[in-house]
Amino acid sequence: MGAQPFGFGPEDVEFCEATPEQRQIVWELSGGSWAAPMSADHYSSCEAYLSQQDVSKDNACRYWVLHLKGYPRQVITSCETTRKPLLISENGVSREGFAFAIASVFTNPLYRRLGMAALMLRYLQKQMDAQGSDCSVLYSDIGKMYYAALGWKWFPSNQTTLTLLPASSPVTGPESCEGTSKKPSFTHSEPDAVRYLEQEDLKDLCKLDAMQFSKEFDQMPADGKTHIGFVPCYAQISWLLARSEFVAGTLFEKAPIWKGAITKDAQSWICWAHDWRGEKLKVLRIMHNLSTTVEQRVENTKLLLESALVEASTWGLRNVLVWNPGKVITQGCKAVGNAHPSDIKIVFEDRADASIPSLRCAEGKDVGEAKWDSNYYYCWC
Repeated sequence: MGAQPFGFGPEDVEFCEATPEQRQIVWELSGGSWAAPMSADHYSSCEAYLSQQDVSKDNACRYWVLHLKGYPRQVITSCETTRKPLLISENGVSREGFAFAIASVFTNPLYRRLGMAALMLRYLQKQMDAQGSDCSVLYSDIGKMYYAALGWKWFPSNQTTLTLLPASSPVTGPESCEGTSKKPSFTHSEPDAVRYLEQEDLKDLCKLDAMQFSKEFDQMPADGKTHIGFVPCYAQISWLLARSEFVAGTLFEKAPIWKGAITKDAQSWICWAHDWRGEKLKVLRIMHNLSTTVEQRVENTKLLLESALVEASTWGLRNVLVWNPGKVITQGCKAVGNAHPSDIKIVFEDRADASIPSLRCAEGKDVGEAKWDSNYYYCWC
């Protein structure tokens, strides 16, 4: 379909849950914008693969479209929602809840600048509210204001990037990865102080993390704010790992073995995901046992981030990215910089245009003094 019909508007469209055929149409359309560095066909296969992961099962992940009335194959705009477990603390009392994470908002180029994405999202709000969710979240790649006007309040989007300088950077991609004789060009200051983790290792660690996360919410102060936080469960983290593994298999015919690291004392650990498109190693989560001192946490953060830099260098990724670092992680980042002044450049900044965390309370209730705790990369959708 080429030129748009005169007077094209809301009465000409239908909102519904996508059929399998419509999903495929959406993936083919959006692949033109989002497939790189994969082919469009591989991108569609990747999306189908991700739809079968644990976090998506039992109808937890649903796909939505706005299509031309009477023409279901003529998809106008689309998105997906995933139901995720949430912890909420209000006035010092914590409870379990759930939120919908919205992702992959895409408009067919033929129908852009007609307000169709906004119309779809208004329909979606009604759909989510009817299911009893506590809130919905998304990560905006088009700045802060568009989604804010639709009811999603943006939250702080601080990040730290640790960049390997040329002398430390790898020559090319993953030919120096695990299983070869080549060594990464970044050297860990205390390699015996950490142990690298395979994906299977993360299952029990995520269980421990979720238990500690729950304890932290039970101990939240009655500070007049509503605290929310996504449970750092294995299903969510494994979904992010599945994405990076699929891309690696497509590009390199091999996938990374190491998915994180743990300190020798087993008191602190990190997990990460490889981002081939952005040439980054993204830190999903850094966890410390509550019994550790601040000094231990800072030192362990340094050791874990050095492990991440080794992994990044091994796979030809020049940056390690950490979202919303608190005081301990910030100090750990600085400790890495002090230990490797000629090898690493560290930048602390605020994301102004990409992956802006945004939250809408169910039924459009005022977000008020809400605080989004532990908004690390594992929350991303």
